Amino acid sequence: MRLRATSFALPDHVVDSKTVAEWSGLQEQFIVEKVGIRSRAFLEKERPIDLAKAACARLASESGLDFGRIKLLVFVTQNPDFKIPHSSAILQAELGLGNDVAAFDMNLGCSGFVYALSVTKALMAAEGIPDAMIVTCDPYSRIMDRADRDTIALFGDAAAATWLSADAGAEIGRADLGTDGGGAEHLIVRAGGAARPFSALYQSAAADEPKRDYRLAMNGRGIFNFMMTRVPASIDRALQKNGLKLADIDLFAFHQGSRFLLEQVRDKLKLPPEKVIINLERCGNTVSSTIPILLAEQMKLGGLGGKKVLISGFGVGLSWATNILSF
Repeated sequence: MRLRATSFALPDHVVDSKTVAEWSGLQEQFIVEKVGIRSRAFLEKERPIDLAKAACARLASESGLDFGRIKLLVFVTQNPDFKIPHSSAILQAELGLGNDVAAFDMNLGCSGFVYALSVTKALMAAEGIPDAMIVTCDPYSRIMDRADRDTIALFGDAAAATWLSADAGAEIGRADLGTDGGGAEHLIVRAGGAARPFSALYQSAAADEPKRDYRLAMNGRGIFNFMMTRVPASIDRALQKNGLKLADIDLFAFHQGSRFLLEQVRDKLKLPPEKVIINLERCGNTVSSTIPILLAEQMKLGGLGGKKVLISGFGVGLSWATNILSF
């Protein structure tokens, strides 16, 4: 099973870093130079499903994909349109896919796309499915406090759609996957799930329910330490599983956490800057969509033919996933 094509869509509403600085009290220069983001797009009136549909439509237009070929739809999100039903069911109907399509959601964040490649590839092989689509859409703008200096400068909204096919595209290698749930508190929305449901807001104790717990909370130092410990080791294991060395990799498409994080990983691994793709400046950290966006942009540039690309996602969970694509 191979990665055949990928496309993405951004919301129309673009927010520059000057505006984010005004919301949060951060310095615009810090956001641009240290975080590495000049602008990002946030959903306004449109639904996440609308953005996902736009990414799918672009994929079909750019690649020639006939949706009638799709028999498996995997939707990666931690911020679905509704608590229930699953977003993939809604997307299946709105794209006009047949009732013979298997559709399910994966509740994963920054590592979600790389995880989804392995899950989708395995299910396609096990069930004889020739064509599948992975959709990522995780609008963190819907769970952030605009005054929160720890999160508001980092994230942007996006959706990506990726076509996996049995007969053409980049070979998907063997993945290194891992989890450290002991660090779950480092990136979390503490309320709104079944442990502390929204219904608490309508009860007599509502005044005692901290509203901030319904927003994203992040411990940046904890995320940094996790990344610097886990990601280099995951890369080593993925290379070993695929019989490769670091020098065999032509490009590195890491999850776009922040420019500072990417540069720290790059320097620790002693990678040439030209091999590490960074596109944070214009779209920010789009969670599970960062890696497919990087791939889509490189495909449009025509720069992936014959190359090996190492992809690695890491973050919320805490979790990580690394694999190699051979174009």
